[in-house]
Amino acid sequence: KKAKVKDYEYYKTKMLLAKKDKVEQVLLAEDQAWMESISDSDQEINVNMVFMAQIEKVLSDYEASSSSADEKISE
Repeated sequence: KKAKVKDYEYYKTKMLLAKKDKVEQVLLAEDQAWMESISDSDQEINVNMVFMAQIEKVLSDYEASSSSADEKISE
C-alpha cells in the first residue's frame, strides 16, 4: 500500500512539472508576440520587467513546491 502512495505522488509531481513546462512555453510565446508589438524604446524596460516578474514567479513556485520535492529527490 505504501508503494502505491509513493507512485501516486511521483506521477503527480511528474505531471505537475510537465504541466509547468507547457505553461511556461505558452507564456514565452505570448511574451514574444507582445514584445514584437511594442516599440523598441519601450522594449528594453518592458523586457526587464517581464523577466523580473517571471523570475519572481518561478522562485515563488519553486519555494512552494521545494519542501515536498526535496523529499522525492532524496528517495
